Amino acid sequence: MDISEIIKTLDKWNFWNQKVDTGFRRSFYLEKLERLMRMPEVIAITGVRRSGKSVIILQIIEDLIEKGVHPKNTLYVNFEEPNFSDDLNVKFLVRMFDAYLEAFAPKGKMYLFLDEVQMVSGWERFVVSLYDRKVDIKIFVTGSSSKLLTGEISTLLSGRYISEVVYPLGFKEFMDFKKEDYSPFLIKSPKLYNYLREYIEFGGFPRVITESDVYGKRLVLMEYFNSILEKDVLLRHKIRNTKDVSEVANFAMANIASQISSYRMGKDLGIASLSARRYFGYFEESFLLQFTPFFSYSVKKQIYNPQKVFSIDTGLRNAVSFKFSSDIGKLLENIVLLEFLRRKKVLYYWENKKTEIDFVLRRGHEVSELVNVCYLLNNKSLEREMQSLEDGMAEFKRAKAKIIYWEGEPPKHKKIEFVNILDFLLDV
Repeated sequence: MDISEIIKTLDKWNFWNQKVDTGFRRSFYLEKLERLMRMPEVIAITGVRRSGKSVIILQIIEDLIEKGVHPKNTLYVNFEEPNFSDDLNVKFLVRMFDAYLEAFAPKGKMYLFLDEVQMVSGWERFVVSLYDRKVDIKIFVTGSSSKLLTGEISTLLSGRYISEVVYPLGFKEFMDFKKEDYSPFLIKSPKLYNYLREYIEFGGFPRVITESDVYGKRLVLMEYFNSILEKDVLLRHKIRNTKDVSEVANFAMANIASQISSYRMGKDLGIASLSARRYFGYFEESFLLQFTPFFSYSVKKQIYNPQKVFSIDTGLRNAVSFKFSSDIGKLLENIVLLEFLRRKKVLYYWENKKTEIDFVLRRGHEVSELVNVCYLLNNKSLEREMQSLEDGMAEFKRAKAKIIYWEGEPPKHKKIEFVNILDFLLDV
């Protein structure tokens, strides 16, 4: 591509000569990223496909322009642009940036946004070069892989970047997206519970929320699932055995909030356990699945015990496994996990011979909190959930204990806090 073609293609995506639609405002992330704007480090934004990374980038650019930055001091590059598909290497990055400088000769601080940058081989060398030359520029990169900043890339960018993970909408964002009230006096209204059921069934991907037709929602979710497998697993890791990858992904999705073993699953599916374990790693890397390890101060015990598996989005999981009502307890636990991750909690599970604790939260080297998730508080479930937490508190003596529940009347307990799921998700 010559310079004029590069600029013409870039012009379609940038604010230079037009107003760009920036969609629903993701204030939860924008407020955090705003605080990082004055820092020199590269900002790396990662997360599952379609979670809203590109939209957040465009909203940052919009905010900069509103604050007085000239539009032509901003450069947004989407590497999924078809016109760039044949030139995704460092030489193209240099040529593209030089074309931008030649076309606009921006004065003052520049802002560079490289979207889905993992598609460009050697991108990190270009970024490090700009950073180390002390060019007056703030750099953002995004990617759909948790491995975006590992290995050689991590070494090259060591001490030069700050990362942020973007998740599909949390329930609070979901309600804001729908422009619905969740004032404290409405917190346990039937209407709010209905919205929560919708959120659990169809998840938090923005495009899915805007789709009014149930069948349409499921089609979009299945397209997302297939796209993640194809682009972020099969193509990225050059895997030809699509059948095994699909079967492992479907098996994991059907067993969310459960302990999962690559050895046992491999036997069930007739797949080598080493292959299954490798696929788990790829799914986690693509953000399709999340895992919590067994908590132990012994690293050997952590590795020896199976992990619990969760989906990055309950809607995605339901579209794949065709289950909802029968798994409401596990889906509720999945929702709680995702909310904890948004709040940057370090998570494990724990069990002894008698009981299991859903979430063990660690702060520093200490266990800070033990959390069980329960759909219905009745005599049987209360006895089970409280006993497991009491066992946990005997093991981790400084830890607080909490039960997050959907329905029922919580008893008074001196050491265990009871929190309704709506109170937890809406943080009121």
